[in-house]
Parts: sequence; C-alpha cells; structure tokens
Amino acid sequence: MRPFKTINSSGMKTHAHTQPSKTAIGYVRVSTQEQASEGVSLDAQRDRLTAYCKMNGIKLIDIKADEGISGSTLERPGLQAALQMLRRGRANTLLVAKLDRLSRSLRDVCALVEDFFSDERYHLLSLCGMVNTHSAAGRMVLMNLANYNQFEREVISERTRDALRHIMAQGVRLGPAPYGYEFSHNTDDHGRRLLVPLADEQEVLRKIRDMRANGMKLHQIARRLNEMGIPARRDGRWRAQRLSILLRRQGTEQVRSIRPTGPRIPRRHDPEAATARAQELRAQGLSLNQIGQRLRKEKLTPLRGGIWHPAQVAKLLQVGLRGDKEAASRRALELRAEGTSLREIGIRLAAEGILPRDGGFWHPAQVRALLVGEESASVGG
Repeated sequence: MRPFKTINSSGMKTHAHTQPSKTAIGYVRVSTQEQASEGVSLDAQRDRLTAYCKMNGIKLIDIKADEGISGSTLERPGLQAALQMLRRGRANTLLVAKLDRLSRSLRDVCALVEDFFSDERYHLLSLCGMVNTHSAAGRMVLMNLANYNQFEREVISERTRDALRHIMAQGVRLGPAPYGYEFSHNTDDHGRRLLVPLADEQEVLRKIRDMRANGMKLHQIARRLNEMGIPARRDGRWRAQRLSILLRRQGTEQVRSIRPTGPRIPRRHDPEAATARAQELRAQGLSLNQIGQRLRKEKLTPLRGGIWHPAQVAKLLQVGLRGDKEAASRRALELRAEGTSLREIGIRLAAEGILPRDGGFWHPAQVRALLVGEESASVGG
C-alpha cells in the first residue's frame, strides 16, 4: 500500500497508509425444517449482515438468498450467484451469519477453500467471529468447524432415522392416507387417527380391480382412467407403477421377484473389510460416491444397512489412512506435480481422508516434510 503525507494540528507532517476497501457479498439460507422448528428467517440474517457491515465500514454490494434449500450441496442458485460476483471482482469477501448457512459438508467447504479462499484474492467471513480466512489460523478454524458441522448433520440424520423406525414399529402410519381413505378425527387406544373410506375413491378402486380382472394391463388401465377424467391424487395423472402399488395394498397384486441363479450372498457390516476395500478403490482413482456403490455391490454395508453416503466413505478412508505417511507422501507428490501449493495440498489431503497420525489438518511445513521424505526415498532406492 502507498503512504501519503498529512499535516496534523501542530503543523508536522505525518505518514498514513491507505487501507484497501473491503466489499462484501452477503449470503443467507434457510431450510424448510429450520423455518418450521427454529424460527430462523432470511430477514433476520439479512438484518445481521447489514448491521455488521455498517458497524465495520464494509461496503455491502448485495445479499443473495436460498430459501428452503438444504446445505448438503453447493448447487444452489443464490450461492452460485454470490460466488459469481466474487469471480467478476464485484466483491472480495463472502459474508455469512454462520458457517452452517454456507455448507454443512466438509467436502464442499474444502472445495470452496481450494477454489476461492486459499489465497488473498477472496475472503470468507462469518458474523459468529470464528471464521475469517484472512490468516492461516482462520482457515484452520474454518476446516475444524466444517468437520464438526458435518458430524452434527450426520448425528441428526441418524437420530431422525431411528425415531422414524421406532414410530413405524409402533404401528403409526407415516405420510398421507392411502388412496380410497382419509384420516378421521377419531383415534384408537394408542392415540392413532383412524382411517375411514371415501365413497368416490372406493368406487374408482372397484373399477381398477374390475379392469385388472378382465385382463387389462396396468398401462392400459392408467390410460383409460386418464381418458375418463378421473384424477389421481398427486399430480392428477395415473401411471402403471402407481396402480401396481394400489393393487398390492389391497392384496390383489403380487410383487414379482426374480430369483438369483447362484447362491445368495448375505450383506454384512464388516468395518475392517470395508475400510481395506475402500482404500483399494481410492487408490484406483474412484470417487467417494463410486466407492460407496462398489461396497454395496460387494455386499458390504454401513452399520445400520442401506447405502453408503460419501461422508461415510470419507470416514472409512480417514480411519484407514490416518497416520499412513506413505500414502500421504505419494498423494502429496501427485498434487505437487500438478502445480498445487503446499497449503492447497494439505486441504486436498484432508478432504480425501488422508490425515496426520494425531488427526487435525496438514500444515504447509508438514506437507513439505512429506515431499522431501518421499523424494529422498526415491533417490535412495
């Protein structure tokens, strides 16, 4: 920055420094669940951003918003518009009320840091005072918070899933009443609302059963109902799959199963086998999503069954690669050959689940040691 001379009240010349102006683009987000349960509003976040900028002399260019969109993806119109303003030079700082408004995914935060906030071009600032990417320490705190936010999101998801399973085990029906019925205001001994038949929809169900008994195929029945102007419940259109579900509920249609030709291999939860296999697939260059698909195909499942989410695969790799200096050095050399800086290599290693032995994140000095150690081993061999 260039100094300029000023004259104080005593007539002496002093030197002052110009400060580069900080221009910010604000970003706010709420999801439907938060609006209903926590009362978090877009207006409240906007007011906080505006007041903060006025108090700290920051020029606020605009505030972009995403309403009712989950923070589990970066493909959000408001966020992409805010990032585009950074790219165009309209602003040099992205301002959020809290980090979880930006993202709850460690992988996405790592991607944002790598693309935008790893140097001095742009900065990320949150009003909670815990995230400020102007310094290396601020970036380290950012990554730690992102890791915690992802953990919190997964814990909430597990609790919600367990609660729903418990409710269903008690015989409580979830979702709207099935076609042909509606919920009454009367309840049973357990407080569950009773289903009562709807005369007009019961008549439609009778017509569907009659047409099926006469040998009509499901898509033919759907076309006949649509031609007759009889609306389905959701979008008004009848489809073969929807008819199949209705008939199965009434016991007049059976689910066709294809028997496997070979012996059935049961699915199993084997953390050690899943970790070892995930490491092998990662070494082949497969993405987290592709690794999850392969694990499920090979009958390896998470703790509670179901599919592997990228965050779960990343945890497998973190456990398997924590303290694996050889794998860290090999990957660091690959990234260095691509022209990646030491700081960015540390971020990429953490995002890919390759962590130091004691956890945490790779500092540039540690990355340099990885590179020097591997190069020395290559020369010695």
